[in-house]
Amino acid sequence: MSTETDYKLDPVTLEVLKNAFVTIVDEMAEQILRTCHSFVIYCRDFSSALCDAQGNTVMQGSQDIAVHVGTLHLTAKAVIETFGDDIHDGDLFAINDPYAGGTHFPDVRLIRPIFADGKLIAFSQSNGHWSDVGGSVPGSFDVLATEMFREGLRITPVRLWDKGVFRRDVAHLIASNTRDPASIIGDMQSQAAATSVCEGEILRLAGKYGRDTVEAGFADVQHYVGRIMRQRLAACRTAPGRRRTSLTAILLAAKA
Repeated sequence: MSTETDYKLDPVTLEVLKNAFVTIVDEMAEQILRTCHSFVIYCRDFSSALCDAQGNTVMQGSQDIAVHVGTLHLTAKAVIETFGDDIHDGDLFAINDPYAGGTHFPDVRLIRPIFADGKLIAFSQSNGHWSDVGGSVPGSFDVLATEMFREGLRITPVRLWDKGVFRRDVAHLIASNTRDPASIIGDMQSQAAATSVCEGEILRLAGKYGRDTVEAGFADVQHYVGRIMRQRLAACRTAPGRRRTSLTAILLAAKA
């Protein structure tokens, strides 16, 4: 259990960085809305996240989808587990594998490692619902599917950008297994740009406050969220004679 003494930063610096992280992830959303190709993503079927160097979530978007953000850290960890030390500045990975934190196949996640002063400090992640990922029916929603192969293309962690170089062959292999390859490539580029926005802003903060301070901010935000959640849950505990509080009410209170 975290306490006040677990915080590494003073309250003012923590508040500045916490709100900066919120804004950064929302800027990712704005980037996607302005550049996406598929109508599904334009209707806000997407989510974004900032994760620390271990893949743990630091911040998610203020209008994101709960079913997405609940597992974004798992896909970041899947990339770390798959590539290990073979992760470099300028890389960008794609994944939709439901066995590695993904949801359904159309939700494809692009994950960018963020390096400051040569050290991996974070990952930015963009999850978008692509218009089609193959399978037996258009849109990749086969309600009669009895196996995952009818639902579309399963993408285990794969490198789409290699040290800043777009791996066109890999991207087109993925896009060619869908019914809307032009939009798929467009959405790849849109999500990649969103992760780049996050990277640029995190590096700006690192340049202003120092890399160590930003990393401390990641940890402090995670402690803050954990402490607030426990406080909300404690406040919602039922007392003798009081009406039982629903789980929905608890979660809404925690989000407030």
